[in-house]
Amino acid sequence: MTKQDTSASVTFSDLGISKSIIDTLLLKGYEYPTPIQVQTIPLFLKGESNIIGQAQTGTGKTAAFGVPIIQNITQKTGHVQAIVLTPTRELAIQVCDEMSSFGGIRNLTILPVFGGQPITIQLRALSQGADIIVGTPGRVIDLIHRKRLDLSHLSYFVLDEADEMLNMGFIDDIKEIIQHTNDEKRMLCFSATMPKPILGIAKKYMGDYEMVTVEKVTEGALTEQLSIDVPPSLKFEALCRVIDSDPEFYGLVFCARKDTSDDIVQRLEERGYDADVIHGDILQEQRLRIMERFRKQKLRILVATDVAARGIDVNELTHVVNYDIPQDPESYTHRIGRTGRAGKKGIAITLLTPSDFRKFAFIKKIAGFDVRRVELPDANQVAEMNREKLRHDLTVLINSDFVDTDAADPFLEFAKSLQNENRDADDVIACLLKKAYENRILARNDDKQLDEMFAQIHKKNQNRDSEYGRRGDGGRDRNRSGDRYGKGSRDGKDSRGDRSDGKKSWSKSKDEGRDERRGYVVKKDDGKKYAKKDSAGRSNKDFATKRIENKKAMTGSKK
Repeated sequence: MTKQDTSASVTFSDLGISKSIIDTLLLKGYEYPTPIQVQTIPLFLKGESNIIGQAQTGTGKTAAFGVPIIQNITQKTGHVQAIVLTPTRELAIQVCDEMSSFGGIRNLTILPVFGGQPITIQLRALSQGADIIVGTPGRVIDLIHRKRLDLSHLSYFVLDEADEMLNMGFIDDIKEIIQHTNDEKRMLCFSATMPKPILGIAKKYMGDYEMVTVEKVTEGALTEQLSIDVPPSLKFEALCRVIDSDPEFYGLVFCARKDTSDDIVQRLEERGYDADVIHGDILQEQRLRIMERFRKQKLRILVATDVAARGIDVNELTHVVNYDIPQDPESYTHRIGRTGRAGKKGIAITLLTPSDFRKFAFIKKIAGFDVRRVELPDANQVAEMNREKLRHDLTVLINSDFVDTDAADPFLEFAKSLQNENRDADDVIACLLKKAYENRILARNDDKQLDEMFAQIHKKNQNRDSEYGRRGDGGRDRNRSGDRYGKGSRDGKDSRGDRSDGKKSWSKSKDEGRDERRGYVVKKDDGKKYAKKDSAGRSNKDFATKRIENKKAMTGSKK
């Protein structure tokens, strides 16, 4: 088992990749190989050993195993030659698309198989033959049991995101699938972490293997993390302002609940934004269509819950917006890790209402991130940015070949007709801009009113530090008692409500509070419990007895 070194100046041609595939990679925008590709591809192409690769999501693992597999499969054999197992259907589709794009002019059939789609469609595709299968464990086992998928002639077996498959309970499925494969195959396992069950599979089924690792890069390292204080009633307005502040906005908006997600998308669409939603109630077929649009950037805004967003892996995202704060530090890390990938910078923005401050302080502290609190850009700033964007787009269009093509003729004729009506050209342009872009390039009065409200919120909270309080973690001065969430007990008091000077505090003990709720009071002189009574001398027990008697009378019970 060895650990490979990387070189910062390595090119794709240095890795032993064929020229046709390199040309395809360059067309896709790949300029230089990532560290995991530098380590894995030569080892794969030159040797015959099994490989375990440890690297995070978004580091180029798909190309690390996909490129050499595509290069090594030189002809069709009538059998499945490689299989890639992924934890989610979204990742299966993505890996399949990515590997297909590596092939260039190669006529390889790469077929995704996963649950949530009618199996008859996949059976029909399988009957026509496949060179490479990319699928989820459950559907692969189903096809094996139906005797429609033969894995006895494999050359390559790949586990992608192995730790995620372990977390989702697929470990037994993986073992069963391996047992249906031939011995004469190479195995590759990629995982962000290496828990014992994964290493156990490696030891049992892989025998000798080469280990390649990529130094862990903190998720969010290329992501600027910001938080914005907003009142609950203006949260949606703040989201719109965030979207409007960047004309190139292309991002994920995370919500805690499905109904919140639906509501946000409906309101965004009503305002003319190109948005859609995915959550647990969205049908699989519809979900796939939405994801296809989003990946092709035909959809600018995707609203999602944490569970539904599992498996979404899009490298070009400019923004992640936490409309609702995540449940824990791990979820926050995964959310913001969706942007700032492949060497590109991203922005993660969290909208914080007052009730979120303390929990978000805990999340930041545990996750170890520096989140900068900022104001929303005001309406005039947003309008100016949109004017610059429009000016740039028009300049590009004017300098292009558009005006010299037949497609421009109808627009030119209409433009001339407007000028023939003795209208000044500047007046015509101004009216067209008002008609088409008024809400984008001018600040509306209601936007200016929102500016004042947001500014007041920011000013009110500007002296509150990132841990919600000027005098230590958790806010007001406190003597910490090592509480898991940093709550502790109040200064001078222990958790039972007794003061350090021996006198009783104003707060009641836990036992006293429970006794009062049960209708008892403790006498100070003898310490005994007595039933608490009202002014008429009736206790809670009397009322309870009366209610039982009334119920028996109504039901006719003799008990």
